[in-house]
Amino acid sequence: MPVESSSVFPERAVAPFGVHREWDPLAEVVVGSPLDFTFPQQPPSRDELAFLPTQFAEMADRARGRRWSDADPEGYARCGDQLDALAGFLTGRGITVHRPDPLTEDEQAVLADFSPLSLQIFVRDPMIVIGDRVIEASLRLPHRFKERFGLRPVMAELVRRGARHTVVPPGCPVPLAEVARARGPFLEGGDVMLFGADVLVGVGRGCFATDAGGVDWLRSELGDAYRVHAVPLHPRVLHLDDGLAAVREGLAVVAPEQFTDGLPPLLADWELVPVGLDEALDLLAANVLVLGPGEVVIDSRVPWLADALVRHDVTVHTLEFDAVTPFAGGFRCSHHPLFRRTPPA
Repeated sequence: MPVESSSVFPERAVAPFGVHREWDPLAEVVVGSPLDFTFPQQPPSRDELAFLPTQFAEMADRARGRRWSDADPEGYARCGDQLDALAGFLTGRGITVHRPDPLTEDEQAVLADFSPLSLQIFVRDPMIVIGDRVIEASLRLPHRFKERFGLRPVMAELVRRGARHTVVPPGCPVPLAEVARARGPFLEGGDVMLFGADVLVGVGRGCFATDAGGVDWLRSELGDAYRVHAVPLHPRVLHLDDGLAAVREGLAVVAPEQFTDGLPPLLADWELVPVGLDEALDLLAANVLVLGPGEVVIDSRVPWLADALVRHDVTVHTLEFDAVTPFAGGFRCSHHPLFRRTPPA
């Protein structure tokens, strides 16, 4: 909605917002923060949640029923430091950075009987910015339902600046170990990738995140101005961005094994930098942050990927992120663009 002027509140400029393509220059963003949650007494196994990195399974087994800061104080502190370092890096480049509001104890208690976890690290998933829309997503894992609360001030700010705010109808939650049978619609930001008028939406065959109902909802919401393409994903994969990053138009990092029906036709003529499925899921190697066309931030543990990208004339920045990725997300998962500058046609 536009800002109205009055004699009491003088007219002021409304900052631009909106995202159209994955690789347009990043100007404004929200970056995640850690919460000191309690690990489940009976942690899920990789048979139940196949997308989980090996490091999480090991950590959760040691930390049963304990607070993160108590069970792994060094890892808890390093996770916060690494997210702060990412926010600082972006701020140092002149990018406006927001952080989610911490969840209250009451908010953290929502659906805690189904899963005691509380995360605000991966802000990519609870909201989706497409063009002039901000969408409050529908997350399948029960502990993730509450993440929207900490991002609502950010969404409200976009609405003040003119965004159209819509909400995906929430799906029906079930206990963490039974998420595959949950009834949607489910639509998560990590599954949504923007290529102008074309939007790719991942649908994992492991049934951990977005479902066909979520794709249908988005197709109806966006209307004829966009072409929404469902992309089937390997049963071990949580989100589309686990194994796909559009570095610039015509160049992408991909984990080919995650695409059970082959790469999306949209990428047929693109140059591809491949990563393995295990590297994509355990190291989140392909889950990169795109600063602008041909400029990225990647994990310092994948120097081979940095070398491959440099050979494609990509500017590569590396940061430590090993205390973040055990929770099944990387650099793309840990930020959500609010404004990418679209170059003039």
